[in-house]
Amino acid sequence: MGHGKVGKAPKGKVIGRVGELTHGQTKKFTLRRGKRDFEAMLVNYQGRHFAYVNRCPHVGINLDWVDNQFFTVDGRYLMCANHGAVFEPPTGECVWGPCVGASLQSLPLEVVDEKVLVRYPGGDEE
Repeated sequence: MGHGKVGKAPKGKVIGRVGELTHGQTKKFTLRRGKRDFEAMLVNYQGRHFAYVNRCPHVGINLDWVDNQFFTVDGRYLMCANHGAVFEPPTGECVWGPCVGASLQSLPLEVVDEKVLVRYPGGDEE
């Protein structure tokens, strides 16, 4: 499914495998940019994968209320545990709460040989 020149290794960091997460499951991972580490999350929503930096656009704190818990109870939205903001999983857009209209910072994903890779602009994995 990956694109690019033959023989050229894909750039990015492997953060998971196809089939590892089912709908409503998430997986945290860390990316490095310069000397700083950033926590991020891989999300499976209705069989599709999305990745976001784990930081609420409202106040810049982590979203999860318990380690690696991002979805609302019904599995429909991602939620910030601190202020109750809810986000659309496919877009990261806040649709309710103090940051309505703002979005989570998305990360580009690529699937190569059943591996899910993420790239962080300016990150060490590029």
